[in-house]
Amino acid sequence: MTRRLLLLVSAMLITALSFAQGSVGSPYSRYGIGDVNVNAQARNSSMGGVGYATPFMYDVNYKSPASIGEIDTLTFIFNFGFDAGFRHYSVSDPATSKIKADAELSQIAVGFACAKWWKIALGITPYSNVGYSIYSPDNSFGIDKNYVYAGDGGLNKVFFSNAFNPIPDLSLGVGVSYLFGKIYHSNAIVFDDDSTGMYVNSFCQKTFKISDVTFDVGAKYNIHIGDDNLRLGAYYAYNRDLHAKQFALVYNTLASAATTVIDTISQDTLKGSIGLPHTIGFGACYTYKDKLSIAADFTLQNWKDSKFFGECDSLNNSIGVALGAEFTPNRLSPKNIWESSSYRMGLYFNNSYINMNNSKLSVPDYGITFGIGFKPRHAKTVFNVTLQYGQRGSLKNDLVKENYFIVGVNFSLVDHWFEKSRID
Repeated sequence: MTRRLLLLVSAMLITALSFAQGSVGSPYSRYGIGDVNVNAQARNSSMGGVGYATPFMYDVNYKSPASIGEIDTLTFIFNFGFDAGFRHYSVSDPATSKIKADAELSQIAVGFACAKWWKIALGITPYSNVGYSIYSPDNSFGIDKNYVYAGDGGLNKVFFSNAFNPIPDLSLGVGVSYLFGKIYHSNAIVFDDDSTGMYVNSFCQKTFKISDVTFDVGAKYNIHIGDDNLRLGAYYAYNRDLHAKQFALVYNTLASAATTVIDTISQDTLKGSIGLPHTIGFGACYTYKDKLSIAADFTLQNWKDSKFFGECDSLNNSIGVALGAEFTPNRLSPKNIWESSSYRMGLYFNNSYINMNNSKLSVPDYGITFGIGFKPRHAKTVFNVTLQYGQRGSLKNDLVKENYFIVGVNFSLVDHWFEKSRID
C-alpha cells in the first residue's frame, strides 16, 4: 500500500510541474487574478457547482475540507479529470464575434482514511486562468495605430485537506493550500508599418510571480429523517494577501520592424502582495431514500477589499447561488448499468466580482449543467461526464457577451487498500 501511495504522490508532483496555464481565454480574465475556478470536482460541476453539503459518491470533493469526512475507512480514491470546450465572444459595435477553443487538466487528487475519525485528501487543480488579447484601432491625427492589451498565465492550487469525525454524522475540516504561478500583462501602442521611421511602437510588459499559502475550514452535519438524510454544510476561507514579485519592462521598437528593440525605457523588480477575498459559504442537501439528492449552495466573497500591489482593481464583492440534483435509480443494480448510474443537473448564478464603470455595470455569469456518472456494481472505476452551458456579460453598454460550452471528463479509481489479510 505504501509503495502505491508513493507512486501516486510522485505522479501528482510531476503533474504539478507540468500544469499549463492560460489555456482558457476570456477578456474578463483581465481583472484581478483572472477567472477563478469555482466548480471544483466534476460531480460538483454537473450539479451547478454545489458541494458544501453533498453526500459522498466515490469522489474527492475538495470544495470544502469537511466534505471528505464521509470517505469509507477502507477506501482509497484517485481522481483525474480534464475539461475542454469553446467560447463565443460577441460585441455590438461594431457587430463582430469570435470563437475560441480551450482545454486544460481540471484536477488530480487522492483521498483516503488515516483512521475512522480522520480522513485526508490532497491534490492539485487550476485555481485561476488569464488569457486575453484585445485590439483597439485608432486613427486620431490621421495616424493609424492599434492599442493592444494582452494577458496570459494563471495560478495553480496544491491542497491538503483533513476531515475529523469527533461524533457520528459530524465532520469538521481543516485545509491548507499552496498557490503558485505566473501572470503576464502587457500594454502596447503599435503603429502601422512605417518605412519612414517617424514612429516607434511602445510596449509595457509586467510579469507577476505569485507563491503563498492559504487556509480554509468547514463543517458538515448529517441529520437522519427516517430513511432520508438532510446534510448541512458551512465553509470559510481565510485568504490573506499572497506574496508576489513584479517584473516590469518598458521598451520601444521600430514600427517597420516590431521585433527590433531600439530603446529600453525602464526595467525594475518590485516585491508586493496580491489580495484574495475572504469566502463564506453555506449549503444544504436533502437525500430521499438514497436515490434522489437535491442541494443548494450560497457563497459570498469580499473581492472589493482585495488589492493588486497596493491598488484596488475593478472588483466588487460577489455572490454565488447554485442549485443541483442527482438521481440514481438503483445504486446496487448488478446487471443494468443505466439503473446504477447517477443522473445530474444544476443551475447557477454568480454576480461577478468584476466592476465595470464604477459599479454601474454588472457582469453576471449564469448557466445550466448536466452530467452522468457510471458506476457498475463490481467495477473499481467511476466515470463522470459533465456538460456546462453558460453566459457571462451582455451586449448592453458596449460590454462583451461570452457564451461558453464546456465538456468535463473525470475518472475516479476506487479501491480497498487497508483490509487486513486473512489466513484460512
